Amino acid sequence: MVEGLIKFGSKILDIVFKRSKNAEKEQDIEVKKIDVYSKLIATIIIVSLFMCVLASLFPSLAITGWWFDLFERLLQRI
Repeated sequence: MVEGLIKFGSKILDIVFKRSKNAEKEQDIEVKKIDVYSKLIATIIIVSLFMCVLASLFPSLAITGWWFDLFERLLQRI
């Protein structure tokens, strides 16, 4: 009976420790995603801002409202 409880307790501890290791791995993956994609996202935001400024300064260029929508969505996600 005692041996069964000890085995059961050890299995529960194994499950808890495996989950905590998985959570740490998931956090590491999220940090890596932020590090990798931060430069790309910054570049996209700068380009869309530039296009919005061009559309405001030179309406004759006929830059569509798609750039304004893109910039607005990017700002909301940040």
